[in-house]
Amino acid sequence: MASQIQSVRIWKYDVFLNFRPEDLGRIFIARLDKCLEDLRINAFRPDDVESERGKGEPISTKILEAIEESRIAITIFSKYYASSRRCLEELTKIMECVDNKGMKFFSVLYQSTASQVLCNFDQVLFAQLGIYGLNGSRMVEFLTFKYILCNIAGLNCW
Repeated sequence: MASQIQSVRIWKYDVFLNFRPEDLGRIFIARLDKCLEDLRINAFRPDDVESERGKGEPISTKILEAIEESRIAITIFSKYYASSRRCLEELTKIMECVDNKGMKFFSVLYQSTASQVLCNFDQVLFAQLGIYGLNGSRMVEFLTFKYILCNIAGLNCW
């Protein structure tokens, strides 16, 4: 009996929303929030937390914890989604939780196609190569992002 009780997971959030706010616009986000609220779905939006950190800083502990404490993750892919390092870092953590913690994952394309999302990522990757070059760990990180995007999009990216 005790082992059954321990296996029941209490989630802090019903849903973790992963998206690039600049692409969706305030009206879409407000409507999404309202719909979730009306359905009594407790959602975590990382864009509120992100406004507190500076550019180039690592993803916050609060966001990583929120991902781990969410039952479901929904990623809204927009055309420039893959140009956001924060979005890709969140997506990497989400996929880790899907694999290791049984999180459910859903994705939505918003005014874009999977090809556009991947093409934008490739442009960002080549720009990074040209500006900084990519050392071993940074290249591994980009390849991990690419692998995750390709698997989610279901495209043959290689």
